[in-house]
Amino acid sequence: MKYELMVMGFLMDRPMYGYQLIQEVKIHRMDSWAKISPPMVYKTLAKLHQNKMIKSHTEREGLMPERKVYRMTSRGSERLASLVERSLMDKNLTHDLSNLGYFFIFALSRDKALECLKQKQILLERAIKSMERRLEDFKGKTPLNRLMVIEKDLDRFKSELSQLKQMIVKVSDCKEWKAEAFFE
Repeated sequence: MKYELMVMGFLMDRPMYGYQLIQEVKIHRMDSWAKISPPMVYKTLAKLHQNKMIKSHTEREGLMPERKVYRMTSRGSERLASLVERSLMDKNLTHDLSNLGYFFIFALSRDKALECLKQKQILLERAIKSMERRLEDFKGKTPLNRLMVIEKDLDRFKSELSQLKQMIVKVSDCKEWKAEAFFE
């Protein structure tokens, strides 16, 4: 799912060839935070092409070898919107896909993005309350090193909630729903 989301997310912006996609992954450090590996980019391109989510044409620049340039299809755009929505709504908070959803949020309508973000806020708030209760319940009954793991996750969730609230405000206040509206 994450590879499809990443590839189609970048192709939503403009047509690209495989090497360009890998360069975008490196520029945005997605190899680190999203665990995107270059060989899987090419495998995903082939799969998406086979499933008619993307189209390709061959081009050659000067004396360079031919290369396939890929672009989105309408079927691919629908699939991308579905993947962004799923990633924003990801309930597996320990392996959070929502960063990819934030990264490609413009694949959704503004209203759908806002709905997903607000549902994610509810999920995070519930998780935070649950973790706070566990911390209280475990104090004096669990070794400190184990409590620190819960505290670390609690801090991470609180930080994500703070960022999420900022994103909700930004999306709510956005007059024109396009990436350029988010430039500061």
